[in-house]
Amino acid sequence: MPQGPAPIHPVVPRPLSRRTLFVGAGAAATTLALAACDGEPSGKQSAEPGGLTASLSEYGKAGGDVPVWQMTYDIDEDEDSPETYSGPAQAARHAALQDKRSAQDWTAGDPLLVLDPYGTTRSGLYVHFAVADSGTLEFTITADATADYHRIAANHAEDGTGFTGLLVGLVPGARNHLRLTWTPTGGEPITRELDIQPPGASSVYQTQLSVDVPDPEALSPGLFALTGVSSSGNASFLFDNEGVGRGELLSTDHPNHNIRVENGRLVVTTGSQQVSVIDPFGHADPIIDTGDQVIHHDLEVVGDLVYVPTSKSGAECVEDRITRIDLTTGDVAEVVNLQTVFPEYEKLAHAREEGFAGGTDATGKDWIHINSVQIVDEIMYLSARETSTVFALDDALEPDSTPSVRWMIGAQEIWEGTGYEDLFLAPDGSPTGNAGQHSVARLDDDALPAGQYYVEMFNNNHWFLGTRDDEVWQDVGPEGASPDDFEGVSQILRYLVDENAGTFREDQRVDVAYSSVVSNVQRIGDDSLESPMVVNSGKANVFAEHASDGQLVGTFRYGSSNMAYRVYKDAFDGFWFTGA
Repeated sequence: MPQGPAPIHPVVPRPLSRRTLFVGAGAAATTLALAACDGEPSGKQSAEPGGLTASLSEYGKAGGDVPVWQMTYDIDEDEDSPETYSGPAQAARHAALQDKRSAQDWTAGDPLLVLDPYGTTRSGLYVHFAVADSGTLEFTITADATADYHRIAANHAEDGTGFTGLLVGLVPGARNHLRLTWTPTGGEPITRELDIQPPGASSVYQTQLSVDVPDPEALSPGLFALTGVSSSGNASFLFDNEGVGRGELLSTDHPNHNIRVENGRLVVTTGSQQVSVIDPFGHADPIIDTGDQVIHHDLEVVGDLVYVPTSKSGAECVEDRITRIDLTTGDVAEVVNLQTVFPEYEKLAHAREEGFAGGTDATGKDWIHINSVQIVDEIMYLSARETSTVFALDDALEPDSTPSVRWMIGAQEIWEGTGYEDLFLAPDGSPTGNAGQHSVARLDDDALPAGQYYVEMFNNNHWFLGTRDDEVWQDVGPEGASPDDFEGVSQILRYLVDENAGTFREDQRVDVAYSSVVSNVQRIGDDSLESPMVVNSGKANVFAEHASDGQLVGTFRYGSSNMAYRVYKDAFDGFWFTGA
């Protein structure tokens, strides 16, 4: 084995009779042309190449002990490159990768390394070798002006021997030195080193955040995913606890609405009318189109069912439905239309005045504006930003069911005369009151009696309705809520709901940077009171990690032309990494 990495050198491409297009991490995600018209097909995309072929060639900006490969399409000069998130493109990439794996015996000393083989992670490095032993693969990434990044890679080899997995952590656009160490069970370590410069971040986004973390050991392990950054494309940018960019999760015509890692898969929206399941290697399959249901804001996973807030294209009213996607069959079905749940309130609302900047691209009568969905014990919990209302629905999970309101929390006064006033939980004490809230989540606690649980949210604390006349709403909002777009205080806000008594009371409030729209609070790992939190104040361009009790642990500032939608954090344990 050479003593050190060879210098990076250009690779002379092989001649082709047809145009070879680099489609790995360096190719930006192509925007899908989604016209959102009635009759658009829904369901699973075909996982067959359909005549499309791909192959591997050496990546020119890498050198060292072993070569790095990149994925290429073989297409005619006048052919457009296929969409990354399309069944044929993913199938062609997958076939090319399998062919390369079969081309020779890959060993720990001579592994197969492929940069972003499925085009979904930009700088993820696929590693594969087949040996008779089990073991662990550790990797260390060194780049100028950043702390070393050392992890143990999650192994997804089918028979438990050798290694197959994706290394996530290369700094986009930087010259990275990568050290790989395979330690077989009971054997001597084998180390390989190389230099690699993956493509820069899409939209040339920053790869170093401004960080204020007094005690780095207090941070939870994992990667932050920053989604919906204004004027920076639709990728989700991944950052470590040092604020260093470690990769991306690419999307198409809309940012990822939520990022859910569970049961060995990543379930995510990859477009305004598309949900994909991505495996640990970056392979998107299945890819399911939602037809005339346009997704916005959030995503909930219950087994193999995904629930998303949607707008039905062509409808007068928008952001007022929930659609269910079956990941097994590809079936897409609307399960909730809030116009039929709250018909009397919907009649009172009007379309927003032209020029209203409420943080949405929806055009139409945005009378309720659902921005989060969660399902626990077959109860659907929804956050309605336009009405500053949180409510729970029963019988809302099946397309042939009739949803009913279990309870509501919010400014009861704006619902006067609609017939829904008696559905509001009564305040116990003097709670802060939610205004323009986002990311509502139920938290259970075994110490509570049956019928009680917590409801936690990012309380934007912004009081404004663009779909009702001023005299109806201006003077009835929560005391202390701000009518201003830029001046105010937002909160992590938690209520204790007592369904038995029909009440709610404030359990915790933590002031955070003000954001009139967007933003979120997420319990890292699971919806538990014991879990730490990541909190994004999108209009303030800052996210923070808080301990489970709300204490501030660290602050991260990012750039945008306006805002970033949400920030999530996950350890990716068993998916990309093993242990902390």
